This record gives sequence, C-alpha cells and structure tokens, in this order.
Amino acid sequence: MTQELIAENIAAETDTQMVIERGRFPHRPTVENRVAFEWERMGDVLGHWNMTRKNLITIDTLAAAVPSSGKGAVLDVGCAYGNMLLMLNAKMGKPADVKMIGIDLHSDAIEYAKAFARVVPGYRNCEYQVADLSVGLPFEDGMFDAVNLGDVLEHMVQPAATVRELMRVTRPGGLILISTPLKTGLFKTLSKVANAMTGGKVYKTYYKGKDTPLDEAGQPVMVTAAGHDHVSEMKYGQLIGLLKGEGLVIEKVHLMPVMSGSHAFDRHLFLTSIMMWVEAWHSVLKFRSWAHSVMIAARVPGRAK
Repeated sequence: MTQELIAENIAAETDTQMVIERGRFPHRPTVENRVAFEWERMGDVLGHWNMTRKNLITIDTLAAAVPSSGKGAVLDVGCAYGNMLLMLNAKMGKPADVKMIGIDLHSDAIEYAKAFARVVPGYRNCEYQVADLSVGLPFEDGMFDAVNLGDVLEHMVQPAATVRELMRVTRPGGLILISTPLKTGLFKTLSKVANAMTGGKVYKTYYKGKDTPLDEAGQPVMVTAAGHDHVSEMKYGQLIGLLKGEGLVIEKVHLMPVMSGSHAFDRHLFLTSIMMWVEAWHSVLKFRSWAHSVMIAARVPGRAK
C-alpha cells in the first residue's frame, strides 16, 4: 500500500469519526438524519417552535429562489456547522448541479461541515470555507441565485456595507434572505421593566435558561467564537429603510414569534401557557411591535442576462 493511499484512508477514517461523534455541540448535523438535532436540552418549547418555523421558512424560500433546471448557486453566510445548506440540499433532493457554499469565521465549525459533506453520500455539492464578510467575500460578482444571512447582520459593525457586499455577489433578480433580531419588541420591553422591578431576578432566570452569563451590571453577555456581539440591532423601520436605501426590493416580511425561547419557561407551565397564548394572538394580529425578530426576503434589482 502506497503512502498516498495510507494517508487517504487515515483521512477518511478521521472524517467518519468526526461526523459520527457529535460530541457536546447540539447544533452539529447528525449522520442518522443528516440535519441538526438542535434542542437536546431539557425543555424550551417556545424556542423549539421558533427555530422550527425559522428553518422551514428559510429552506422553502431558498429552494424556491434556485432555478428548477440548470446550474444554480446558493450562499449561506454565517453557516456554522453547515446545518442550513445540508437541510436545503436534502429538501431539494441533493441536486448535483446546484452549488451550495457556506462561510463562517469559526474554523472548527467549518472543518466539521466539510467533513460531513465528504463522508455522507449526496453532499459533495456542499462546500464550506472560512471567510470574513466584513472584509469582503471571496466570490465573483453576481455568482449566486440566493444568499442567506441568518442572525449575522446584528453582529456587523457596518450593516450598510454588509448589504452592499451581499448584493454584489447576488445575480440581478436574485434573492437575499436576512433574519435578524429587532432592537425593540414586546418581550424585550416587558422583561426590562420586570427585571428592574424584581432587582434583576428576571434576567437571571431567563438567561440562565439560555446558558447566557450576565455581567456585573446584570446584563447578558454574548460569548461568540469569532466576530462581534450584537452591535447593530435595529428597529423595524430602520432595518427596512436600510435595505431599501441600498436598493433592495422587499418581497416578503415574516414577523417571527414574540420571544426567542428559554428553557426556564418550561419549569413553570403557567408562564409557558401565558406565552403560548400571547404567541397565538401574535400569529393572528401580526403586530410589528410584538415580534422579537424578522425574516426579510428581498430581491436585487434587475434581470439576469
């Protein structure tokens, strides 16, 4: 056996072991179902409902934006362990002629995604690489039919420049899907007031249920593997104004649930019941001021030649 063949076998065994041994990371894709089992912790019914709806909207929207015949290309910015593209690839029947590229700052997550795509049959069209959106994407102009920016914009110091860079790599008439939390919302406002009235107990309980530490002032501290904290959260009007101001054509706005979730609620069924009642009314009334976050599907103006 040649040295090259031995090296290839060792690499294949390493990839296989990496994919099978998901470890303590709940967001990693799994071999058995080829998608991420995201909610292994106890409880968090509201969070599970929120993320399930978000994933379905994202996958369906991106799938509809890719040509039904011929070559296509999708970009997922901030892809982490590659979940969204792997689910999208499965949803679309694993089309070999559709290139799916994911980028992230977190090199360990990218290595896992690359290993998954190498090992599991039907995912060779999913490519992953480390790249920094803030300094520019390593892709040609108009390369992608659809671009997904999931919970990334709020981490960018220059959101307008971010949108322009996404538009650059998206073909004319292509789709950009942006999901981001809003700066204000019903739950954020009420929880802030309740936290002040209880001497900080609300935040302690709520963020403990999200495994998020608090600083000395009792405010949540976002620990990121790379990049910035939430430095650019915007109000609804500001966000829409930014996208339109850069020339994007808003096609669809999805108002997401009132809160993102915390398994602290599941320890108190009465509170969970109240929140589900609020969410039920929100799904009917669709008040912008109630939504914790939004998902916006927007088109790059023009038509492809």
